[in-house]
Amino acid sequence: MRKINYLILLMLVLNSCELITIGSKKQKPIEISQRTPIGTVLLFKTELDSNNIPAATRILAKSDGKQFLAVQKYELYDEVARLQRLISNKKITSVISDSLTESSYKIKVELDYLKSISFTTSRINDFWYIVDYKE
Repeated sequence: MRKINYLILLMLVLNSCELITIGSKKQKPIEISQRTPIGTVLLFKTELDSNNIPAATRILAKSDGKQFLAVQKYELYDEVARLQRLISNKKITSVISDSLTESSYKIKVELDYLKSISFTTSRINDFWYIVDYKE
């Protein structure tokens, strides 16, 4: 009789472990698009990882809130290619977002625990663009 009581108690304890969650909560997935500031930075990195420099330059804009002309985007290819060599195929280890204004955010991205790059994003016509970045 005593063995049965211990067995029932053990079964209750083992079944109650499902009520307790060990670990952290799952984070919401971030949409990689120009609809959010963080998504814009991740889209930029994704385009650089896939070696698509023309698409990556389409995500860049001027700091005064205007988009680049086609000739200006073409002139940025060398600078974007240099940035690609620095950050492509490196794992993102941390993302910190800071709001500057309602339509401007500063996103700090840490790569492989060693290198960090700050991106300033701005909303232009309901889409987010990268207007500045610093290594």
